[in-house]
Amino acid sequence: MIFGFIGGTGPEGKGLAYRFALAGHEVVIGSRSAERAGEAAREVAGHAGSDLVRGAENAAAAREAGLIVLTVPFAAQAATLPPLARAVEGKTVVSTAVPLAFAEGKATMLDVLEGSAAEQAQALLPGARVVGAFQTLSAAKLWAGDVPLEQDVIVCADDAGARREVMALAEEVRGARAVDGGPLANARYVEGITVLLIAINRRYKALAGVRIVGLP
Repeated sequence: MIFGFIGGTGPEGKGLAYRFALAGHEVVIGSRSAERAGEAAREVAGHAGSDLVRGAENAAAAREAGLIVLTVPFAAQAATLPPLARAVEGKTVVSTAVPLAFAEGKATMLDVLEGSAAEQAQALLPGARVVGAFQTLSAAKLWAGDVPLEQDVIVCADDAGARREVMALAEEVRGARAVDGGPLANARYVEGITVLLIAINRRYKALAGVRIVGLP
């Protein structure tokens, strides 16, 4: 299966694309600019030592890929996603966005009419099976090399099959464990935890993540 990254030229997109490429998956990095997409793809391919990474405009990446990962900033979702709705119909779409703003060096959570960035993505892409996942993973740690993350990925979706699909994908990332987070509405809590993690990591100058303890 081909994995397409919409807005994949930023740190989170390149970090996740790198990890998926390490796992042997074919990756298409999307961007509004084919040139920027190509540059990012060459960077990821070189870092991963893979010939399975290429770039394309967002629309082409959405059409070609069997699974879509949204790595556009939350502020760009409303403009970026609607034109892709037909291309992603029936596909699993992973939302990694977090609705936040920075003021005086502090991250704050933004109110979202739909409840969360993931739920907004579902409203904008009604024919897709939207899953919230990977929000709590640091882009820097994803890109740091083939080292174990030692973190959990909380996966939320209304479609149980899509949730299982993304949980299996998450566990292909070295050192990651997937945790079933229930329905898509719970993605708002994961997004909130991410804002808290940003504050903690800035204070401690760390790349801390989430680990759920006590699970069987």
